[in-house]
Amino acid sequence: MSSKWAGAPHIKGPTEAVRMVLLTISLTGVQLVWGIEMAYCAPYLLSLGLTKSLMSLVWNVGPISGMICQPIVGVLADRSTSRFGRRRPVLVIGSVCVAAALLILGWTREIVGFFVPAGDAADTLTIIMAVLMIYVVDFAINAVQACCRALIVDTLPVTSQQHGSAWASRMIAVGNIVGYFAGMIDLRSIFGNALGDSQFKQLMVLSAFLLMLCVGITCACVTERVLLSRRDTGSGVVHMFRVIWNTMFHLPRNIWAICIILFWAWVGWFPFQVYSTTFVGEVLKRYDTSYTSTGSSDDKLGEIARVGSMALVLFSCVSLVASISLPWVIEAPPSDTLHKKPVPTSNSTVARFLRWVELRKPELTSVWVWAHVSFAGLMFLTLFAASVGFATFLVALSGVAWALMTWAPFSIVGEEIQRLSGDGLAHRRPRSGLYEPVAVMDEDADAVEMTGPSSASGSPHLARPVDLESASVSSNELSGVYLGILNIFACLPQMVGSFISFIVFSLLEPGKSPEFSDDKEAIEPPEGGVNAIAVCMGIGGVCTLVAAHYTVRFKTGYQ
Repeated sequence: MSSKWAGAPHIKGPTEAVRMVLLTISLTGVQLVWGIEMAYCAPYLLSLGLTKSLMSLVWNVGPISGMICQPIVGVLADRSTSRFGRRRPVLVIGSVCVAAALLILGWTREIVGFFVPAGDAADTLTIIMAVLMIYVVDFAINAVQACCRALIVDTLPVTSQQHGSAWASRMIAVGNIVGYFAGMIDLRSIFGNALGDSQFKQLMVLSAFLLMLCVGITCACVTERVLLSRRDTGSGVVHMFRVIWNTMFHLPRNIWAICIILFWAWVGWFPFQVYSTTFVGEVLKRYDTSYTSTGSSDDKLGEIARVGSMALVLFSCVSLVASISLPWVIEAPPSDTLHKKPVPTSNSTVARFLRWVELRKPELTSVWVWAHVSFAGLMFLTLFAASVGFATFLVALSGVAWALMTWAPFSIVGEEIQRLSGDGLAHRRPRSGLYEPVAVMDEDADAVEMTGPSSASGSPHLARPVDLESASVSSNELSGVYLGILNIFACLPQMVGSFISFIVFSLLEPGKSPEFSDDKEAIEPPEGGVNAIAVCMGIGGVCTLVAAHYTVRFKTGYQ
């Protein structure tokens, strides 16, 4: 039996820019949660009494949940015949779970204290519950993120994948800005104790609300095509894992190459993502005696986190600027006539200069190589950071490389998936470039539909039910699986990075961190010495150079 589809992808909105925002704003909420978790949960766990070495192991849950959750959710969503579409039901259910876990995480002490009297047992249970809620957040947000990415791939034709991924990068940067800015300001001076009596509690409330809002907007404004029936009638858990396993070992060449690049890149990015706020806070306490904090607060954790948040706000602003400006200076796919800017044909000096620039625009992969190299250099310099200003500068400038990390791999893979679901000619990437001629999107159409020859051959963007007559399940039907497997290669290195951090912290900084402790009798923070977090970042920089090497091989066609 052939797979049958009904309807066409449709995004509400009067202009293309508005439609792109509505499609990708869900990633703003997802990244806001990720950013707040990575930036503030590490100091929060330290304030509960967890050691750095044990905390580094806690962060294994993120990659483990991504490895397990995203491929499974991808398979289940790919096979869903819900009348609401394949992705949106998972977005809603996952967001509710994340919001509930965030609220419990913020009030962990109070919940445990309601059942257990104060003491060592209560402290231990508080840590256990906090870690458990982080696990729930990680599993659920991975499911939401998987469907956000798959929704972009499913909705946009191949010619718009790079453009859609660029918008996704921008919305991710916006999510970082909102989350880090909320952490930078004193929320209690704005809301009082209405949302909680600490900065961390109020951050949990805001992140839960904004995630639900952003996901709700996307779900309300995007209409998916509906899977009526599938050719593949297998079912059950065993079949689901068989699909994932077989797909992983039969990946198209280009998707496999991107998986290898992501593996090494994420080993480099893991220490930065998890410890950047803690890094700036430790520079403040250990090295920078000239820095004076503005204001005073009995919320020690919140005060230190706000210093680190300033660096992350600047990081997010740089990332947003880069995600907006880089598409103008990077070569678009040859087939993407919709998003190419017209070049003046006159013979004026300005026109000649613009033509000269147009001919010399670098490919996306070339810029990604330099992003890897620049990020590695910044991570090496963290070993020499002795002032809050310099540490903030290093964190902020990393935003350019981060814009490429959230754009390039998903753009390339999205294009590959859509080509594979069309004429099947993209199994082999020509050495002369990344792109091949394909049908273009109708610029005036409100619904995102394909026009041209590929629509007649069973494109997933037809406006009526169709039979897919090819010998195997189409690649668009497997888009969730492909993206889930891609996420596996973004999660495995995080486990490697977590293990490296565990070794470094065990050797250089065993024991509790006095910078983040609420214990009034805690020892003073050490002055000077080696910063273990900077060592982890430096090791990550080396791994990012390996990612640059494999990106060069991918660009030149030698895989």
